[in-house]
Amino acid sequence: MRAIEVLSRLARVADHFRYVAFALLGVLVLVILVQADSVITSGEAVGRSMRYDMALTGLNSRLDATNARERMARYVVTGDSEDRDAAYLFYDILVGRLEMMQSGAFGAFVKASPRRQKVLDEATRAVIAVEPMLDLLPDPAAFEQVNKALGEAGTAIDRLGGEAMSANLSEAAEFRAELSERQRVQNLLLQLLIGFGAGLLLMMTVQAWSLRRARTDAERAARRFEFVARHDPLTRLPNRSAFHSMLQAEIGRLNHRGRGAGEDVAVLALDLDDFKAVNDILGHAAGDDLLVAVASRLSWVVAQWGEGNVASRLGGDEFTVLLRIHGGEAEALERAYEVSRALHEAHSVSGGSVVVNATVGLALAGPNGRRGADLLQNADLALSHAKAAGKGQVQIYDDSMRIDATRRRRIEADFDDGLARSRIVPHFQPQVDMQTGRIVGLEALARWQHPTLGWISPAEFIPIAESSGRIVEIGERILEAACREIQRMPDSCKVSVNLSVAQLARDDLADTVRDILFRTGLPPRRLTLEVTETVVMRDTHRARNMLARLKRLGIGIALDDFGTGYSALSYLRDFDWDELKIDRSFVNSITTDEHSLSIIASIVNLAERLSISVTVEGVETRAQVDMLKGIGCHVAQGFLYGAASPIEELVSRAENFEQAMRQANG
Repeated sequence: MRAIEVLSRLARVADHFRYVAFALLGVLVLVILVQADSVITSGEAVGRSMRYDMALTGLNSRLDATNARERMARYVVTGDSEDRDAAYLFYDILVGRLEMMQSGAFGAFVKASPRRQKVLDEATRAVIAVEPMLDLLPDPAAFEQVNKALGEAGTAIDRLGGEAMSANLSEAAEFRAELSERQRVQNLLLQLLIGFGAGLLLMMTVQAWSLRRARTDAERAARRFEFVARHDPLTRLPNRSAFHSMLQAEIGRLNHRGRGAGEDVAVLALDLDDFKAVNDILGHAAGDDLLVAVASRLSWVVAQWGEGNVASRLGGDEFTVLLRIHGGEAEALERAYEVSRALHEAHSVSGGSVVVNATVGLALAGPNGRRGADLLQNADLALSHAKAAGKGQVQIYDDSMRIDATRRRRIEADFDDGLARSRIVPHFQPQVDMQTGRIVGLEALARWQHPTLGWISPAEFIPIAESSGRIVEIGERILEAACREIQRMPDSCKVSVNLSVAQLARDDLADTVRDILFRTGLPPRRLTLEVTETVVMRDTHRARNMLARLKRLGIGIALDDFGTGYSALSYLRDFDWDELKIDRSFVNSITTDEHSLSIIASIVNLAERLSISVTVEGVETRAQVDMLKGIGCHVAQGFLYGAASPIEELVSRAENFEQAMRQANG
């Protein structure tokens, strides 16, 4: 803003010179000196204007990194909630500052050098990566990691800021040299035109016009910079920083003025379902078109609700809406569903149109009010629950979600300890020959006994492991442990282990399995890997190739939960399966629904023709066993034969069976 003030002052001075020139034609030497001084001052002003963008951005970014570290250090020392809020605030400011460094003149400066882009990307990742650790503060160990990451990011930012300052100084020097040369020419012309007063008047008029244009350009650039700093460059919606400011201001306004009946502030957090698929299938250009279209429609819908309702984009496919409501929770839910319906209508993108669902989380400030950061976090928690419930859902926040989120973070943080102390281990559910009662196989299932939370269901910790990227490591640990422990069972007993989507997507999966077989000494024929149709559907071609590589190792491949997918029969044609596992949903109803029994009989008959073995899951009663045996089923697993248990129990059971058989055979 200092540069704009200087340019404005120069323009006013030039205007005065134009009018005074009529009375000062006899004092042209003074005019020449003033003209020279004006040009020099213009060079300095332009130089300041050039340094304003990049250099100030670099300086402020360094200060933000330092402030974030200092506030977190103060919070660790004091443990005070205000210091915690300040630490979170300055951390959010630093994140926003790093986003700003990717745009505008500074963004162009960074993108001009792959090295600088890499430095900024690494600094950004380092800062974002510590966000899960903030909730662990003021724990000193967590602070040490956070402080280290922010220190490294601050060093990178400092380096970029120094380079930006050097670049700006170099550009300013070149520009001042150019202005100096222009000054010399102008002075020469003025000396030549000393006898022509009209020429002096014309020159002063041209100069005034140039300065006014410079002032206009500088003001326009400043407004543009301010807009970019607070708006998303793609959709032109307010960004995270601007949304936080507006949200906090709205809460403050409402609390200060007092609340009328039903008057409240609410936040909608929106996420586009399957947006990644749009990028993958149609390309990133279509993905950007979709984001712009969604932003436009969202803005239009929100504008219909009146003043004070604002839509913003936080990043990626995440949008938020600030609501002023007067009808309480019912009105907020009505708005949320209205947004969901509006965004579900087709959007035009390059190459056609796209229909998407929007999942929505809703949080209200309530009669006691909330901090803006808390309200947005509550909306995000509601969004997470809505996404877990299915696509296109709307979920309103309640306090139990924060408890769930805290438990989820605890579980995610304790994966390392669970693996290091062998608390995440396989238990085994027996697969039994229904004719003889002999255990012919075991399915390895992950179990976790947490030291304070107790037994954690795999239905809870496996999705967390998948979303946090730990499922591959857990899967490998379970596979290796299963391959070791199955060798305590008779040689005829096999072990089945489930493969996750993340494991099947890895190019080194076959090498990993081969190495585990080598380390444990388990014959490949005793190992079966199970995949579900959902896993295969993610990338059919890639999955088929990887399963073929695994099968060449000599292990078995089973299709789990068979019969529940949309195109299960096509997978029988596309791959040489060793085993089909009939889903428990068919078994549950065979005693009351003859259609379920007919379906199982058809699957068994089809599998027999294709030389594929069949295992029936979910067997719980003797009546089910009798019916399954009657249609030709041989192997089953379920609670009738035992729940998943440690290998020791099954070893004892197998030994007792073998002993009984030897005695019977006399």
